[in-house]
Amino acid sequence: MRLWLVTCPDNFAAEYDDIEKMFHCGLTRLILDKRGRGGNARASFDDYERWLLSLPMDLRDRIWVRGTPDMAEQLDVRGCVCEAQSLLGNVPESWKRVNCVALCRNLEQLDDLPEWVSGALIGPVFQPQSVYEPVHSLGIEILAEKLAMLEKNSDTPEISAQRVSKPQIIAFGGIDHENLDDIKKLPIQGVSVLGGIWNYADSVNAFIKLNRVVNSF
Repeated sequence: MRLWLVTCPDNFAAEYDDIEKMFHCGLTRLILDKRGRGGNARASFDDYERWLLSLPMDLRDRIWVRGTPDMAEQLDVRGCVCEAQSLLGNVPESWKRVNCVALCRNLEQLDDLPEWVSGALIGPVFQPQSVYEPVHSLGIEILAEKLAMLEKNSDTPEISAQRVSKPQIIAFGGIDHENLDDIKKLPIQGVSVLGGIWNYADSVNAFIKLNRVVNSF
């Protein structure tokens, strides 16, 4: 299992130093997701470009931006995280060469993801990831039932023939040291964490400890 770290919604003084230390301590997947200036919900391309200039260029291969596949290509990062709905139906062929992770607002969207989508963020499992995006938590039992059903269905010849590979399932929402025992029972490939790292005074140490446990699953 892999740990995906989401950036703080707002910038702070020691952020770049902390993130660079985390990369050196084993961070392999960072989701760059920032609020925009002037009350905008999402940061702009220019905002993200300026933010990325504060980190070494070689680290971009471990960064997924919250935006579109086009934005990810222009920023020269590893991939993008975007709404699952925007990846359904007819999309530009250029999008299919980008490492896309779909943010699924409900469990049913997992069934409809095209085969070229590499991952699916699903949640919140325990609580909303952000007070600015209030949604109901899924709960560990409901998510476990859905994933078990997907695993069973994917073993049928018809579905196996339709899809070359299954997306990585990444759980998010309220994941911390206290509930990892419940999380490790799920058939998932990763967990996405925000408050479980940034809510601690020593975020780097919190990352090291959590990453060690997650990688042991």
